[in-house]
Amino acid sequence: MQKQVCKILVVLSFVCGSQALAASADDILKKADSLYAGRQYTQAYEVYQSIQAGGRYSPSMLLKMAYIQEGLGHLGESLYYLNLYFLATDDTQALKKMEELAEKNNLEGYETDESTKFLAWVQEQYSSIAFVLASTGILLLAMMFYQRNRENIKPHFAGIALTLVLALLFLHVNYSIKSERGIVSGGQTYLMSGPSSASSVIAIIGEGHQLQIKGKEDVWLRVSWKESDVYVREFLVKPVRL
Repeated sequence: MQKQVCKILVVLSFVCGSQALAASADDILKKADSLYAGRQYTQAYEVYQSIQAGGRYSPSMLLKMAYIQEGLGHLGESLYYLNLYFLATDDTQALKKMEELAEKNNLEGYETDESTKFLAWVQEQYSSIAFVLASTGILLLAMMFYQRNRENIKPHFAGIALTLVLALLFLHVNYSIKSERGIVSGGQTYLMSGPSSASSVIAIIGEGHQLQIKGKEDVWLRVSWKESDVYVREFLVKPVRL
């Protein structure tokens, strides 16, 4: 009995603690919004940063952080937060804004034709698509067994549909590998031919460029640059992830 009471108390304390933390974060966010409304942008940004560091965010907060950084002339940081805002909302206006900034500043990695947008959507919904396909496959398999055992019907349609779904699931899992993008944050960022400072320098780029991250070796990221694989120091690229 005492053990059960202790368990209940632990659960209650955890719930109450979580609610208190959420309320505290909401209060801090209101404070930051108040600073932003009062045009105290630097102070507001610092508070927003502390909220983000705690693993919390709101779409409006990310958008405000992007515009604060744009106003301060920090192009890389502004594009980073615009990317996060787009991930949180799928707002096409954010894409247009990124394209405008990229075109104005001659930045690479922001081409967004229809096929690019579709592939980005598939990658962002990777887990959901895999779950739907797997669930559909299980449902079709259950229908096949039901028709065969209860109705003595050869499940031709269900079998064809199951084959198609399994093929789509195989292709999705094996060829829709979720890639990650990153924003260059360093003012002078060296792109190298290999994961070593002794490798040849392929290019020197500034902040704001968007790179597709393909892998990691020690402190180096393998990224795509103008259809070639190059390497860059990990701390110079901010991965776009919520």
